[in-house]
Amino acid sequence: MARLRAVDVLALVAAAAIPLIFLHSRYQAHLAVRGVDVYSSDLAVVVVLVAAGIAGLRFGWEPLRRGRTLWLLASALFGLLLVSCFWRPVETLGTHLTTWGKLVEYALLAPAVVLLFRRAVDLDRFLVIFVGWAVAAGLWGGLMFFGLVDDPEGPRPGQREVSFLGHQDYGSFTGAALALGLAAIALGARRRLAIAAVIGGGLGVALDASIFAYLGTFLAAIAIVVVTRRLGTLTLRRIVALGAILVVVGSGVFVLRGSDVSNYLSFLGVSHAPASTDTGVQTGQQRTMLLWMGWEMWKDHPLLGLGLDRSNTDFEPYLAALKRRFPNQPAQAYPSDRNPWGVQNYYVELAADTGIVGFLLGLAVFGIGLLLGARQAFKSSFSGLIAICWILVAAGTWNALGIVAGIPLDALTWIGLGLAAAAIPIAATAAEPAGTGSAAR
Repeated sequence: MARLRAVDVLALVAAAAIPLIFLHSRYQAHLAVRGVDVYSSDLAVVVVLVAAGIAGLRFGWEPLRRGRTLWLLASALFGLLLVSCFWRPVETLGTHLTTWGKLVEYALLAPAVVLLFRRAVDLDRFLVIFVGWAVAAGLWGGLMFFGLVDDPEGPRPGQREVSFLGHQDYGSFTGAALALGLAAIALGARRRLAIAAVIGGGLGVALDASIFAYLGTFLAAIAIVVVTRRLGTLTLRRIVALGAILVVVGSGVFVLRGSDVSNYLSFLGVSHAPASTDTGVQTGQQRTMLLWMGWEMWKDHPLLGLGLDRSNTDFEPYLAALKRRFPNQPAQAYPSDRNPWGVQNYYVELAADTGIVGFLLGLAVFGIGLLLGARQAFKSSFSGLIAICWILVAAGTWNALGIVAGIPLDALTWIGLGLAAAAIPIAATAAEPAGTGSAAR
């Protein structure tokens, strides 16, 4: 019984950390230690990692074997990111190393998940808290939308909302919850959890109105259909339910982003639209311009890139070309010392910062995660299907962000990859946590 209590407590640490990890830094306790910002979420991650270490010492490290290819590829990627900090030493080297350290900190959540979630009940408890926090995020965003509470910029009813996370993080977190609900519906399981996940997740995705978070959720829905059709659980009624939910949520996204889409199509010359009233920041036009900048950076440094985070600071050589190619952008849309806009696309920034080698390693990490999750999902593993969904939601959302360390999307990415590498039983075992060996005795 003592052993069961220990594994329960250790696994619950990860669930208890959700409210802090999936929370914007502006709402967290903050401490600066020698120029390094430490937030409550960092402490929560560290506690989870310590609990995982204790679980490994007490119950064995055997569960990690299944993900050894993932660990190898991730280690190679982070090794390259570390070395790339020294490509061109500058006064900001410490900043780049800090970024690298926080990236590693969040990446360690993947093996931590494997060590902590050894039974189905461990995952179930985690998912209940995850969905509960997503419902809270969805409802809080709804209160902001109707002007009942202020968002960080003051009262802005009827606008895109950030809840207590932030743009993209709000969409990806609630998108992961929505995908979980869709998976449960397609499997015909966990009805109450599915309802809560669809309500909270759908509301959050619609209110954040991130096209890329919705794209990731849509890709997850396709994966759900493929897997559950193969398993024989997908009925016509369930297909209709999935489609209806996606249409409703997608309609909400379009209502809040329709003018942005029209302006972007006008920018591309596809259609004509009235003059935009936006500030020129975080628009489709600016993102296209920054993507072009990242592409030029990669062409100049194709093999190993500029170095981690350098695409955010070494933009000066490209400014003149940017202004020639995109001459009609507002002044604040161009990168500057005051506004050091990065590439704002994870994959393009990865290529710009670490070259084709880092780009391929990054894709390989996502790819092996999807492969591991698929192997489990096609064996009727709920955790395997959730892993695929969360990886796809994260992969889609990263199209809207560059390499940013220590944000909720980082956590979602690596938790999804960790679930893919975990071998969680379909049903809870009676007494012994799965994967225990002599070390547990």
